[in-house]
Amino acid sequence: MVNNLMELARSGEIAITGAKPKLPTTIPNLTDTMLDVYRIPLKYLYFNDENGRISTQIKRDFGRLKPHSDEVGTEYNDKIARFIEEDNLASLKKTKKSIKEKGQQVYGYVLLDGRIIDGNRRYTALRQLQSETGASHYFEAVILPFTYDAKADRAQIKRLELAIQMGVEEKLQYDPVDLAVDIYQTIIEDELMTAKDYSREANMSDKDVKDRIATVELMHDFLEFINAPVDAYYIVKDVKLYNPLYELAKRFAINFPDKGPKYEQTKVTAFALLSKMVLTGGDTVREVREYVKNIVTSPVNDTYNDTVEDTIEDLRDKLESEPITSAAEYRKRLEEATPELREVTEVYNSTVNRQARGKNVDNFVSSIRETLNMLRDIKRGSGLTGNLHFNNFSRDQVEEIRDMMVKVNIISGDLIEVYEDEL
Repeated sequence: MVNNLMELARSGEIAITGAKPKLPTTIPNLTDTMLDVYRIPLKYLYFNDENGRISTQIKRDFGRLKPHSDEVGTEYNDKIARFIEEDNLASLKKTKKSIKEKGQQVYGYVLLDGRIIDGNRRYTALRQLQSETGASHYFEAVILPFTYDAKADRAQIKRLELAIQMGVEEKLQYDPVDLAVDIYQTIIEDELMTAKDYSREANMSDKDVKDRIATVELMHDFLEFINAPVDAYYIVKDVKLYNPLYELAKRFAINFPDKGPKYEQTKVTAFALLSKMVLTGGDTVREVREYVKNIVTSPVNDTYNDTVEDTIEDLRDKLESEPITSAAEYRKRLEEATPELREVTEVYNSTVNRQARGKNVDNFVSSIRETLNMLRDIKRGSGLTGNLHFNNFSRDQVEEIRDMMVKVNIISGDLIEVYEDEL
């Protein structure tokens, strides 16, 4: 059942309050004098599944559930109401207490069919009060002469939503994933407004909007890498990887402006490191910044990527064993890939250590001395050190050690000539 709230108002089922709203932004062909605030029965209203604050949650939990008012059934509104309660219970309690004592102090905005554009928390509080008291409650709101059916209407609705949510009232901060996804969907997917328009309406810088779009595009690639749906943004939210991806997106835009093969290889390597960070925990933003500094922006980036390439392919094989649809499944798959992630970490640490050794003369000389001492220990132990015995090794491992010693011999001979030329 789809209602037209203005028709219900004309028939007397919805009362006008007499309050006159003041629009927070300019909407073409719509002025303050054309609008009124109405007392709308709660049964005619429903939460907006396109709202930037809750769209990622809906993708996680709702499946194919269609938006509808309580007049049709309460399942849809009940689910979103639970999310709003869990998201910030203290804020909801404060709003509920205020409405109970003073009535609704701030009106909301709804569309002709009852879709709520602003006022989710107030509507949730009113539904709870109505359920608890058994008395009828009403949502006081402006009825906008728009629906989501027309793209032009959706553009105006989004402008108004941004002006209210980010430019007028003291609102809860957007979750960074929700904000980035809202920006991407509004500008790139739905083409409702330009990046310049969004930044102006949301009171954001043009660069911030651009960086957040780039982050969502990188999120898509990351989700594909871990074998999850590319719009499963809630996984990024649950494993707290938005800020690291934001850092990477900004750096990649600088280092790889034209993208290309080196970018693709570096991106995949970065995703493997992010997976390691998810498994082990820690300060992922700091670790990403160190990775960018020590590897991505240094001459060793290509070498590092080549060294871990085969290991990352093994990691991807385990991630692709079956689709990933939750953070729990992702973490479980990473636990199964612990050997591959350990190898990626070891190569990373050794690469960083080599970089550090090369930063000054004393460190460089000391590292060569350590290598010499290690080889002397191996020689004194007739090929081994400590309490190791050859029966601890497989034939393949002994063969690998021999081949590495041959390479050490060849490389050291070449290097001796280099140093002799400098004498």
